[in-house]
Order: sequence, then C-alpha cells, then structure tokens
Amino acid sequence: MDRITQAANPDPECLNELLFADDQALFSPDKDTLQEHINQLNRQCEAHGMRINIKKTEAITISRNETTSAFNIEGNALLNATEFKYLGSIFTQDGRIDREIEIRCQKANSISYQLAPLLKMKASPSIKAKLINSIFLTTLTYQCQTWPLPKDSKTS
Repeated sequence: MDRITQAANPDPECLNELLFADDQALFSPDKDTLQEHINQLNRQCEAHGMRINIKKTEAITISRNETTSAFNIEGNALLNATEFKYLGSIFTQDGRIDREIEIRCQKANSISYQLAPLLKMKASPSIKAKLINSIFLTTLTYQCQTWPLPKDSKTS
C-alpha cells in the first residue's frame, strides 16, 4: 500500500496523508489538489487490482467558514460528513475539539457507573486508586496531548 500511496501523492515533499492498517486520510489546503489526489489514488489502486469502496469513503471540509466541497471517484459522489473518527479521534467541520472532549467525558462517565460497584467493595484505597487511574483517567484523557484548547474550552 505504501508504494500505491507514494505513487498517488501529488506532492511528496508535503505531509498530505495519514495511513494506518487499512485506514487512510488524505488532506489538502485546497479542494482541487485534494480531488486530484483522490483521482491519482484511485488510478493507482485500480492499476494494482484494488478498488476504493465508495460506500466507506467520506469527505469532510474542515474550515472556520461554513463551507462544504463535493468530491467524487469516477463521477460517484462521496458522502460529505460533518464529523469523522480517525484512529479514535473525532474531526469536525469547524475544526474545534469540543466534540472530542464531549465524547471523552461521556465515555468516562459510563466507566464511572461501571466502576461504582467495584469501588464500593472492601478494598484498600490504593487498589481503588489504581482502578481509577488505569481505567477511568486513561479513558478520559485519551490523546489529550493533541487537543488544542482555546480559552472558551478551559474550565477552572
């Protein structure tokens, strides 16, 4: 797959794709370059006997302005998503991190309900702390190092 994506890359000097197993994300500062990248990737896949699954392929325009762009593969329109998940992180059209934080909090809240019976059992405080640190906090803070927090997202 590396050879295919390298051959399809319109600008090898620029980081414009992310690959992990069978997941791939393409990005570009402008829609025409991205459409050409999609076209080149499709041609390379076909040359190697593969097809891009259009039903599983989505496009998202991330912008501060409310805009969407139409992308296609051989005339077949790609679904325009308002958000998508890539390797556990949520990307939204407005580029904000609020949705990711909201989902992390929901997951951590769910885990707190699951942990409640265990925390009520007779156990040493250190074991309870280890449970909270290893399960609850890791869920809540998953990939938090990558979160850009604007002032209105921070609470004291």
